[in-house]
Amino acid sequence: MKTSFPMILKNGWIYGLILAAISIVFSLLMYIFNVNMFSISFGVISFLVFVVAIPVTIGILGGNSLRLKFAPERQISYLDAVLSCLVIFLIGFLLSNLYSYIFNNFIDPEFMKQQVAKMTEMLQNYNLPQDKIDESIAKVEASNNIGKQIINSLIISAVLSLLVGLVIRKKDKVEEKMI
Repeated sequence: MKTSFPMILKNGWIYGLILAAISIVFSLLMYIFNVNMFSISFGVISFLVFVVAIPVTIGILGGNSLRLKFAPERQISYLDAVLSCLVIFLIGFLLSNLYSYIFNNFIDPEFMKQQVAKMTEMLQNYNLPQDKIDESIAKVEASNNIGKQIINSLIISAVLSLLVGLVIRKKDKVEEKMI
């Protein structure tokens, strides 16, 4: 028996809001502590934590919650698991992108300029040629586009949903079917 889409959506909203809240709180902490967002170590750590570890954990928790609360016999199909994760990730990432857009354009428009200045200074300390520095700055400014962030969120959400769905789904065991 399949779980219904309204159940998936209801469960996804709850865990998507949790994912967005965690992301927003961490963004605020990085702002408060004036973390250099463009350092290499921060880039690797933030990718592993904010794009992989936290979303995957929230996706697994949300998918298991759906399976335990709503699915009959505590089983969920791969499609339902993927849809559940997709809703969670889309809500979480899109709300986080919305917060980022509002913060960078209305709350503190100078913040990204300061971060780019720090990055320029760091790259100059590595004795990179000015054309490479200008190229890096252009990439950063292009990635700050809300449309590009949304597209990246959609791609990441789809890929993570397909992978996490494999973990969440639960099929009948062969022994249970024989009984």
